[in-house]
Amino acid sequence: MQREVRFPSQISSTSTIMHNLSARNIRNFLCILSCAALIFACVTQFSAALESIQFDTTFGGKGSGGGGFGKNIHINFDAANNIYISDADNKMVQKLSPDGQFIMQIPKEKSLEPLFDKPGDICVDSDGNIYVADVTATHIKNTENPKIYIFAPCVYKFSPQGELIKTFFVDKVDVYPKTKTAFPAKVIIDENGQPGFGIQPKGYDRPLLIDVDSKNNLYALDVKNAVVFKLAEDGSEVLHFGQYGAGAGEFDDPSDIEIDYQDNILIADRGNNRVLKFNSEGQFQFALGKKGRGNAEFVKPSHLTVMRNGEILVKDSSQFVRALHQHPFYVAGGLSGEGNASYRTSSSRLARNLIFNQAQVGQSELEQLRERVRLLEEAEYYRYYYEKENGDKDDEKEKEEDEEKKAYLIKKTIYHNVIERIQRFSGNGSYRGRVIYKIDKQSEEDHDLSFLAIDRLGRIYLRDDSELTIRRYTISDIIIAPAEIDAVYTARPEYADNNFIEDYEDIDTKPNLKDEEGMFNISQSLLLNYDLSERWNLTFRDTLLYGNRDNRYFVAPKQEDSYNYGDEGIDNTFHTNLKFVTNPNVYKYKELNLYSQLFYGTTDLHSDAIFTDLNRQKSEHEGNSRALIFGIDWDILTKANLSVEYLDLNPNYTSRNFTREYYDVSGDLYEVYRSQNRARILAGELNIKF
Repeated sequence: MQREVRFPSQISSTSTIMHNLSARNIRNFLCILSCAALIFACVTQFSAALESIQFDTTFGGKGSGGGGFGKNIHINFDAANNIYISDADNKMVQKLSPDGQFIMQIPKEKSLEPLFDKPGDICVDSDGNIYVADVTATHIKNTENPKIYIFAPCVYKFSPQGELIKTFFVDKVDVYPKTKTAFPAKVIIDENGQPGFGIQPKGYDRPLLIDVDSKNNLYALDVKNAVVFKLAEDGSEVLHFGQYGAGAGEFDDPSDIEIDYQDNILIADRGNNRVLKFNSEGQFQFALGKKGRGNAEFVKPSHLTVMRNGEILVKDSSQFVRALHQHPFYVAGGLSGEGNASYRTSSSRLARNLIFNQAQVGQSELEQLRERVRLLEEAEYYRYYYEKENGDKDDEKEKEEDEEKKAYLIKKTIYHNVIERIQRFSGNGSYRGRVIYKIDKQSEEDHDLSFLAIDRLGRIYLRDDSELTIRRYTISDIIIAPAEIDAVYTARPEYADNNFIEDYEDIDTKPNLKDEEGMFNISQSLLLNYDLSERWNLTFRDTLLYGNRDNRYFVAPKQEDSYNYGDEGIDNTFHTNLKFVTNPNVYKYKELNLYSQLFYGTTDLHSDAIFTDLNRQKSEHEGNSRALIFGIDWDILTKANLSVEYLDLNPNYTSRNFTREYYDVSGDLYEVYRSQNRARILAGELNIKF
């Protein structure tokens, strides 16, 4: 009795592979590694303009002054790199040193009559004066007994020591507004303790985004009305420009304003997915970017910074989600397996799905590892817009349910990373590269990080939205850091001890046959996933299954038919995949995959008669298999995919190439049998969606 055991193709360490490979297979293995290294070198060269970030320091946290702050803050920096934070929750402004140490706050002490209502955007001029956007009420001239006040957006100017110097307005607040309808109003107490009325025209609390130029002119961007006001130091209007729209010099829902070192004005035109540049006279110069996720493309640009070297940094809202929500390696139990032939007739997919035991684990592992990010990107789009549309949930029960769902998702997720980017441009709008950073949504420390600001040295500030701490990062050349690699390792040992006893139809109680069987196998899986950028991804996978079985088959009435059986086998697969997202835009998504796979397997079986004085019959079986695969999977168009694959399978139609030796009852070799087959396959597939 000979029992051939076929082991499923699973995972191991490289040392185990090298121990079992022949010289030729070692050359193939090294060839794959060399190709992978070459590809990686090409990617590195191609991504020369790509940079990453490195942690520098952390500061802040929850508080109401003294270096702590609330949730709703704005941040900016002066020429000496001091940090200024306006805190709407605590109605104050704080100045921190470059390393985040508290220096002062405005107002210096809390008051029952706070100076600020809801301080917003903040900036600092070359003399150290501090400007804070807010809302206030001002007295309308020639209204007495009672006095009438009008609420309007404003900008406060403070000295470097925090003393109020002046209040700027973009609305006309010195005359009573003309209107055909009544304004909402409320009773207020004026500065003399007398009652008065405060009117609140529509849009009185609209936000202003602010910055100053080299001559200390103030620029206030009226977001709602899509107008930029240039105000002199005395508060007089120098000029205004802009209007709502999508044409030259028009903008929609602007999100930031920045003045460069030549006093040009840059505006993040969020609604039109671009950046606009005007000269100091308000004349339109050019528009930078368009909607998209490629280079020099934006999805709702949100932040601008002009660095001291004149480069423009643009942060947009695009996010590149990389997640694996189920275990990539289902480890099949047992030692039995099948050859390739049965799979060839049951699948119409490319030949890569017919190799060895890929079909045994359900969906091809190869396909899982190359699973497209399109649906993930669309889900992220939906999440973003849904939250914007519906706002924060007030129902505590809904919040609790959301947290439970989030916890369940985290439990079922192997890794979940969000890659964000900041793009670099020259002063004339030429694309120069990008900075990427990754947020690990599975990390307890990092999952709540969100973008906050960039200073003029190019340092990036992220905030922990749970702890309200701020982390600063410096820009560095991109390298493979071990902490940036997603690694998944699984090991599953299994042992079984089986005993069978049979007693034939006789009157005694002694067993006629005993079959004792011991089985052991161990499955291992190792996945290394590295995001070279938001568009390049490199994956290595190594899988191994080792197993052995010892069987003692004892026949009491006829001891010469009693045998010991044993078998041992190992299967190892090494796979690498390089993915490049050729078009990251959601509805035009395309990607290119280059992959290779090396497989090696071996099986040793033997059977020996137990009672050699009665029978010396035995058999020995040695089997091996190997395969080398290269392929390309390319979205040539959004709705057209081309796949080409070369396979060298040895064997192809059986589980192993076997050499079998048989010995007779005298122990002499009487037969040697060899079975070998091999196939070289070039397969192609074209899919077009109409």
